[in-house]
Amino acid sequence: MSNQQATNGSTEDTPSDAIISVRKMSKRFDDFEALSNITLDVNRSEVLCLIGPSGSGKSTLLRCLNFLEAYDGGEVRLDGELIGWKDTISNPRRPLSNDKLRTQRQHIGMVFQHFHLWPHMSALDNVAEALVSVKGLSRSEGRDKAREALAKVHLSDKADNYPANLSGGQQQRVAIARAIAMEPRVMLFDEPTSALDPELVGEVLTVMKEMAAEGMTMVVVTHEMGFAAHVADRVAFLDSGRLVTCVPPAELFGQEPDDPRVRTFLQTYRERNVV
Repeated sequence: MSNQQATNGSTEDTPSDAIISVRKMSKRFDDFEALSNITLDVNRSEVLCLIGPSGSGKSTLLRCLNFLEAYDGGEVRLDGELIGWKDTISNPRRPLSNDKLRTQRQHIGMVFQHFHLWPHMSALDNVAEALVSVKGLSRSEGRDKAREALAKVHLSDKADNYPANLSGGQQQRVAIARAIAMEPRVMLFDEPTSALDPELVGEVLTVMKEMAAEGMTMVVVTHEMGFAAHVADRVAFLDSGRLVTCVPPAELFGQEPDDPRVRTFLQTYRERNVV
């Protein structure tokens, strides 16, 4: 399927309900083409899951959305604003200043596989720190907002605990609270449960489901096919740096896909009773 078809009917113009617009985006690492000609829209309040084999470009695509990786060609826009590059016709194009890029990233929350919490800070202070140092809130205001965020991830009773005294699932929920406290327009998740013991996965997925139900726009790289099948509005399948298809989960999981690579990938999960 072509990238244009894969966007499920999108055109070169950004649809009015799209908050993220990716157009002909590519990324290379030296001679390796990690992403090729990706065109994709993410709509407001949509949950888009990115699936595919390891090395297919899922995490690279996610990191390009907030310019943690500088994409080489094409563009990524958030609410019409070009991400990472100065919006000019100059060639070669020039990256934004660090200050402007930092401002853009305040609107894009990101949760990684690993938690990246400050070990010397309590859960409350881990969440409050960016509110104080980045958003300029007072320490009191930051802590108040941090408590609200911890409540949303069901960790009010762990506010004074340090990371070493929290389970992996609890640490990941603190990381989610830290991101949502910044009130982003979009949340990006890079395999947020892959570093967790199996019995802790559910508590993180529950929080993510609640965020989706509240209308948070989410792009999720995941190997949790059950989450993709039951929570996502659309599922994008990547292979070898190319967007193969992007369709509603019922269309992907509920029938045999046309593409043989997608069929092979999903059959592996069906045999393991994941979906």
